[in-house]
Amino acid sequence: MKPTRTLLLIVFLILFSGLSQAQKAVSDTLAYAKKFETNKEKYIGKKFSLLLKDMTQLSFKKAKSDIKEDTDNPLPSTLFRFSDKDIDAAGQVTLVIRWKPDDTPTTPLEFFEQEHNYGFTINEKNFFENKIIQNIVVYKQ
Repeated sequence: MKPTRTLLLIVFLILFSGLSQAQKAVSDTLAYAKKFETNKEKYIGKKFSLLLKDMTQLSFKKAKSDIKEDTDNPLPSTLFRFSDKDIDAAGQVTLVIRWKPDDTPTTPLEFFEQEHNYGFTINEKNFFENKIIQNIVVYKQ
């Protein structure tokens, strides 16, 4: 009987420790996003992948880029949303990243945005991960 109690206690402790370390749900998306804006000095001049790595509780669902004809800076900024709603839907928390100017072709990104209906998939993640952040602004429409 004693080994059974010990085994049950061990199982309980393992389950409890796993639950206590699980990610907590984000109850206030705006407050969560604002933390990254407040701490933007950590990300300015760094690769986008650092920001993604730090976003442990909530991730981007949609992304829409401001694509220009300027060959020196064809991608000045991108807005990211935390909701699966339509990219142009009102009332959403938006995190805007202004990118350091570069001449990276935007054709793949234009294709991904249309193909994935602005969904932030692994393709978009791979496209952006090495881009350098120039500024971060968060707002709710």
